[in-house]
Order: sequence, then structure tokens, then C-alpha cells
Amino acid sequence: MITEEELAIFEYELVKLTAEYRECVDQSLKLKIHEDMVWLKTAIFSTSSYEQTIES
Repeated sequence: MITEEELAIFEYELVKLTAEYRECVDQSLKLKIHEDMVWLKTAIFSTSSYEQTIES
């Protein structure tokens, strides 16, 4: 289970990676950044879905 602090860090890192992705011109680096973004989005989304299930 992800704590609220960890979730906040994931969201912050996602914002940073999104900005870096937009500015990046190296396609191989851009692919790696995108993979990290997908992982973070999955972690954030799965946590929010889990919390919504608990609340229901």
C-alpha cells in the first residue's frame, strides 16, 4: 500500500518527468522517460481506484 507521502512524491515526480519529456529531443531518452511516466501513472491510478473501492 502506498502512503499519502509516497503518493505526493509520485505525483511530483510525474509533473517533473512530464516537463522533461516535453523538452527532450533525444528519442531513446524520451522513451525511457515515457516508461517512467507510465509506471507512475499506473501507481497513482491504482491507488486512487483502490481508495475509491474502500470508500464504497
